[in-house]
Amino acid sequence: MTVLVVLLLVSVLITNNNRYASADASLDTAGYVAEPTCSAQEGDEIDPNLQRLTFDIGYGEETFDFYVRPDVSTYYQEAPGTRTASTPRAIGFAGKWVNLSSERLLLFWDPGTGEAGSLIGAAGPFQSAGTATFPNHKFYFAKPDDPHNNIVARFVAKPGFSVMYYDPFDVPGDAEATQRNLQSLTLEQYERYEAQKRTRLFNDKYREVTGRDYLAIYPRAKPRHFHWPAEYFGQEHWVASRETHFVALPPQDKLGQITAKGKERDIGDDEPRLLQEYRTEQPILNMTLEVLSCAPRVFQIDGFLSDLEVDHILELAGGMNLRESTTGQGGGVNADSRRTRTSLNTWVNRETTPIIDSIYRRAADLMRFDEALVRRRDPDELNDLVPESRGSIAEPLQLVHYEIGQEYTAHHDYGYTNSNDVLQPQRFATLLLYLNEPEAGGETTFPRWINAETREALKATPKRGKAVLFYSYLPDGNMDDLSQHSAAPVIEGEKWLINLWVRDPVHS
Repeated sequence: MTVLVVLLLVSVLITNNNRYASADASLDTAGYVAEPTCSAQEGDEIDPNLQRLTFDIGYGEETFDFYVRPDVSTYYQEAPGTRTASTPRAIGFAGKWVNLSSERLLLFWDPGTGEAGSLIGAAGPFQSAGTATFPNHKFYFAKPDDPHNNIVARFVAKPGFSVMYYDPFDVPGDAEATQRNLQSLTLEQYERYEAQKRTRLFNDKYREVTGRDYLAIYPRAKPRHFHWPAEYFGQEHWVASRETHFVALPPQDKLGQITAKGKERDIGDDEPRLLQEYRTEQPILNMTLEVLSCAPRVFQIDGFLSDLEVDHILELAGGMNLRESTTGQGGGVNADSRRTRTSLNTWVNRETTPIIDSIYRRAADLMRFDEALVRRRDPDELNDLVPESRGSIAEPLQLVHYEIGQEYTAHHDYGYTNSNDVLQPQRFATLLLYLNEPEAGGETTFPRWINAETREALKATPKRGKAVLFYSYLPDGNMDDLSQHSAAPVIEGEKWLINLWVRDPVHS
């Protein structure tokens, strides 16, 4: 880091085993931070684009902080109104179908030819199912016993309206008849019905204020975990981590699975990292997050992994059984994902080797939370932040391999939570780690990013050791439909990557 970097007035964050203290960072002549401290500004967790409004949707006066997306001109550090957002060429959007009946139903995509539809997923009583869709695409709910002949509701997807409902109890214009129908429900069923109805009414208010649908179940709390700001293109944030790069391969007898539990894995501020002698001589790793997109929030981080760490992951892959990738649909059924995802994948746990453990710790530093959140914790660890669970908020690393022609079409990483779960845990952030560079193709694309220059998708090009971070949630707790992304087909060569999914507030 040089004096020139400091003059950029970027945000500097130095993590000390993920413990934060307001202080200045001192630099040595080699450009590394001599003492890991934090210069993050107090209040960074509060997004300036949250607007607190009071309203009444029939349940009494309520208050909510709505995230109102800034004018696109501000993404270029210009005054609002000086630019006009381009209309993306991609026309897809998130679709969510809510089953307000007391029966379990299956959701199908309707080809419109009279033939049987393609299964999307299951929606239990007063639950939902979803997928990415396009304008005028058709879907239907059907009963599981004879789904092709027992269709109970049909839908047509319309832009600007992501959420669709099947309500067999509602009689439009006749409140008394609706109430008579609802009398057939048990008290528990009625409460679940009312929760979805309240969300439906709130969605009308949310769309009025923000111009988009509310995809969560109202009310969902704001994300508990840190959300890096993305105010303008090219904005930079800096993170310094003690989890430095491995540059020499430890002997095999030191690369065994980690068996320590809970606080036994905590590393003190003044203690060396695991296998420190096989890492760089510098005590600190500096990482820069560069804003690629403000909506959705997308960042790239060059040099997140060292060459040795990449080789170690690929060597692990050689001893693993990669299976055909699938897409989770929930509801106890598996939809046919072959049209959308054609890669091979497997899973790598944090405890696999000390090198993998270090990658998790570095990722926690990058995303600005305590590393204890991404492992199993003792009963007295971080109870103030996640009292509901002692499990990791992160999933195992997903190792993915794409050959020529393989891809993952546009999709969202989040799903739709069971309405009985008040926490509504879902994938909050995705960290992609590229392990090689295909000769052509294989980009990670965001087809609907907001900008004022092009209708084409934003493309993040794979580069060995590079990371891409993006968020699936907005600061107000709603899912971000614009986080829809794809893995473009590999045209020449092959593509290897791992990704880390972090959930908010817990991983249930």
